[in-house]
Amino acid sequence: MPKRPSAEPDLSGVLAALGRGALGEGYTDEVPARMRTKLDDFPPRDRTKLLKVLRQLDTARGAVALTGRKTPVSKLTAARAEQLLQSWLRSKIAAKRQLAKALIALATGAVYGFPGAEWARIGYPGPLNTAEPVAPPTLNLLEISEPEELRCDVVVVGSGAGGGCVAAGLAAAGLDVVVLEEGGRRGEESFDHLEPAAVSDMYLYGSALTTTDLGVLIVAGSTLGGGTTVNYTTSFHTPEFVLEEWARQTGIAAFVDGEFTEALDDAARRVNVNINSAAPGRRDELMEEGLQKLGWDVDVLPRAVRNCTQDDQCGYCGFGCRVGGKQSTYRTFLQDASAAGARIVVGADVRKVFVRDGKAHGVGAYVNGQQVHVRAKAVVAAGGSIETPALLLRSGLGGDVGKHLHLHPGFATFAVFDEEVRMWTGTLQSRYSRQLRDMDGGYGPIFETVPVHPGLGSGAMPWVSASQHRDLMGNFARLGFCAVLPRDRSEGRVTVGRDGVPKIRYRLTKGDEKRIVGGLVAAGQVMEAAGARELFTLHGPPLSYRPGPGAHERWASEVQSTGIRGKVTGVSFHQMGSCRMGTDPSSSAVGPENETHEVKNLFVTDASAFPTASGVNPMLTIYGIANRAAKKIAARLA
Repeated sequence: MPKRPSAEPDLSGVLAALGRGALGEGYTDEVPARMRTKLDDFPPRDRTKLLKVLRQLDTARGAVALTGRKTPVSKLTAARAEQLLQSWLRSKIAAKRQLAKALIALATGAVYGFPGAEWARIGYPGPLNTAEPVAPPTLNLLEISEPEELRCDVVVVGSGAGGGCVAAGLAAAGLDVVVLEEGGRRGEESFDHLEPAAVSDMYLYGSALTTTDLGVLIVAGSTLGGGTTVNYTTSFHTPEFVLEEWARQTGIAAFVDGEFTEALDDAARRVNVNINSAAPGRRDELMEEGLQKLGWDVDVLPRAVRNCTQDDQCGYCGFGCRVGGKQSTYRTFLQDASAAGARIVVGADVRKVFVRDGKAHGVGAYVNGQQVHVRAKAVVAAGGSIETPALLLRSGLGGDVGKHLHLHPGFATFAVFDEEVRMWTGTLQSRYSRQLRDMDGGYGPIFETVPVHPGLGSGAMPWVSASQHRDLMGNFARLGFCAVLPRDRSEGRVTVGRDGVPKIRYRLTKGDEKRIVGGLVAAGQVMEAAGARELFTLHGPPLSYRPGPGAHERWASEVQSTGIRGKVTGVSFHQMGSCRMGTDPSSSAVGPENETHEVKNLFVTDASAFPTASGVNPMLTIYGIANRAAKKIAARLA
């Protein structure tokens, strides 16, 4: 959805007070304006609610209701504002806890995401930009400046792994293809690696979208190339036991008879998946050292790159790869599609699929404020597992659409080391471990790491007080971690409100919580073996310990008894299954050839088609789904 800043009273006073309470000595005069600007990234529904609360907090009546005192929040001292945030975090009322978490993350991001004294204090150098940006690929971009009607054989909604790959396959088959991407185009020349701007411009809702209970933060690409432009290039083949499970559950033999694997392998060759571009940074080295000392599994990650620098600047490539080493759809499949005649439109907010007599025949969108109708013989929805079901629901589909959402909600055990780790640097991802994967029939977690920069990273760090958080951020350059990536059995649901914006409900099952907690405990062993001098979880307050006789066992018991549901916010980099494939319309949204059960000539070719969670980073599996689907769709329209 486009941002819609609202006319409103001046909120700088209340934001300044809350910012002082959250940041203490780290507060600067720029904080209120930056907090307000970030609010424009929020989904409209959430932004409206939060702005209303902020206005109420600055009135006597609203202050009484939310703080217990008549004093408007803008009049509070820093100490009183800090106490207010602390009281909200301790509240039995979930809405108050959520409000505090959101405001603290806004405040910390407003300081640690921007150049200034805090960067020097925590040892963060900011963007390196040591490499000259490469020339952009040749793409057939169509400019829209007035209401327009386009005609084509197939319109593809989304340009990431699912949309880019299917567009290339269809165009290569001689079909006239139009690709509509909701995000904008940021080419290599504009990848300045400034975290706030990059996150706002290139991620869905500026990475401000969460589940309704704030239990999981949703991180997904929203730019030309989708997630493949901003992700970490990790390219796992779908595990055989997962494909076997999918075949049993769906009755789709293609998952095990070689057809799907052939489509996946073909796509893997195009994006140059290899294991020779994974030189580890210190972040991954520490995890690897800990795993090796324990005698546990550790292996090299396969990556979709070509001529990757594998150096410090690589850790910034979640904000775009300046050297063009990342083999995103932007540099591969979309270039192939353009060469075959496909047209690409960016900034396209697709609101509805047109359906007549049970068949899809195009879509309606807004581009630069202009209405655009695309008339087509077939529609492919590939906007990701949040936006694809939202589009289908807005278009009148129901049934299983939006159900069975899996999120791979990630958690981590963090550690303080004596040496500098600089967890924002180094190859994006280079090592992983399957030590626990076989638990509970293949539903155990795997271990990985990712680059962590201070803008979003500061909001994830436990906040107990302004001084405690500031001290913790003082160790930012010496933090390492071992992340726990679960294969979740938990199923969420995507719905849409009256405004058509997706709403995500998701709650971990007790079984998933148990496996994740077990992963956090084991991750503590890994970090301790790697030489950590202190370890902590992201609970508030954090559960921490210093290595010593019996210390890990006592900490493990505390983590297990405390749990994580409602206690720690997870992060989802992988959303799957919300329009899952199957042969039974009562338990699936799309059929064996990716066509929806309810509407003919409407196809789904992204991760929302996964029958269950993949248990590994899903990009290559999406390519397999999309490449196979392109052949089916092309044959249908031939």
